[in-house]
Amino acid sequence: MSYARHVIRHVIASIVAVALLSACASELAPQGVDRVESNDVALTEGSTSESPLEAQLGFASEPERRRFQVISKQRSADTAIVQCMKQAGFFYAARPADEAFGAGAVVGDGSRDWILVNGLGITSSFINALATGATRVSSEAASTNLDYVASLTPEQQVDYDRALVGDLVGDPETTGLSSGCWEQSYLGVIALLGLLDEFELDLGSLNSRLNSDPRVLGFQQTWSRCMGAAGYSYANERALVDDMYARLLDIELVDTDGVTQVVSGAALDALAELERNVTAVGFDCRLGFVDELTQLRYDYEREFLDDNRFRIADLQASSG
Repeated sequence: MSYARHVIRHVIASIVAVALLSACASELAPQGVDRVESNDVALTEGSTSESPLEAQLGFASEPERRRFQVISKQRSADTAIVQCMKQAGFFYAARPADEAFGAGAVVGDGSRDWILVNGLGITSSFINALATGATRVSSEAASTNLDYVASLTPEQQVDYDRALVGDLVGDPETTGLSSGCWEQSYLGVIALLGLLDEFELDLGSLNSRLNSDPRVLGFQQTWSRCMGAAGYSYANERALVDDMYARLLDIELVDTDGVTQVVSGAALDALAELERNVTAVGFDCRLGFVDELTQLRYDYEREFLDDNRFRIADLQASSG
């Protein structure tokens, strides 16, 4: 087995997770217990029209929904590469997309059903991170793959490499060579990450302006009054998120043989229940203005698309 092929296997096992982090780092909660970087919460039920940005570029302007889209796309790619390699007769381990985000909020589909199970996804994400740290299995996907390849014969290793990355020489257009399972599975993810990286600053500006819009501030005041009537005192949705993270910081942890554990499971369960309850109320308090807020976001998206029409045209031309 050549050094080059050995390196390729290792890089492919980790490249998507690294790219995912670098492309979304500015809007993702960092690893460890920390807060999210946006006022937006992915609660979009009630919308009756399609996002102009999603229709044209394939991703949302709302940060939490965009994260969910990226994670979902990588999950599908992870499943595809495992299945592709299996069909070729080989084992392949893919690191779960969610693990790349550490203990930050794992955003769901924005539905009330998801919220009733996960709340904002903050506590459930933290619990999952602790479980992953205890098992230390899936995070070792790269080394697992390398150990597996080392168990193969030299002939099988050549076939494995061809199945994973295709032939390293030759022109597929003239020779008919296969592109390999990695390219077949992950090119869509890489293309999406490239677009997000290209428009990262512009998307941040869009959301900052939207969140400062007097109409949005008015919606937040309406939401706050509704929450107060239900017994929850929050000035806005940002305050709710901050409160959940602050409460999570109060959960006492202990390190046992290098594994982090919660001192009181009951305290963590109580926080998870509180998060689910308060988020469900917050969801219901949004229903009175969610359609107006969605349409306002779409107005900002149309402005975004118009301001960036030449860049978008150049990108679409170069990718076509």
